[in-house]
Amino acid sequence: MSTLPTPSTLHHLKLVCRWSLGFVWIWEGLVPKILGPTEMQRQLVIESGLYWPDPDRFLFALGIAMIAFGLVLCVGWFERLAALAASVAMSLLICLVVGFRPESLFDMHGGIAKDACLYAAAWVVWVLGARKE
Repeated sequence: MSTLPTPSTLHHLKLVCRWSLGFVWIWEGLVPKILGPTEMQRQLVIESGLYWPDPDRFLFALGIAMIAFGLVLCVGWFERLAALAASVAMSLLICLVVGFRPESLFDMHGGIAKDACLYAAAWVVWVLGARKE
């Protein structure tokens, strides 16, 4: 016997996925970009050449932008567009990081595997965000 999820369950699923996605963006902006940037991150920014005015202020500004984006996700402002933007931004960041640091594929914290879960959460938000509640 199969039971279909109720509209309330689907709404809560979307919220959990949206908040989870937003939390990761807030955490990744706050902790490794603002509170504890590593020399490896700094070197990655330097090697990319994609910074202004300097690598340290760029990392700080990137952290602020990631926190703001995470808050947009959590609040649900333009939720489908935000979920799509999160997926595109993750793809670009993966390409940049792996392009400049191929050894990151072997990171014990599993950045690529984590991003796969984030894509799944973004997909749930995209699909359920189209539903009229």
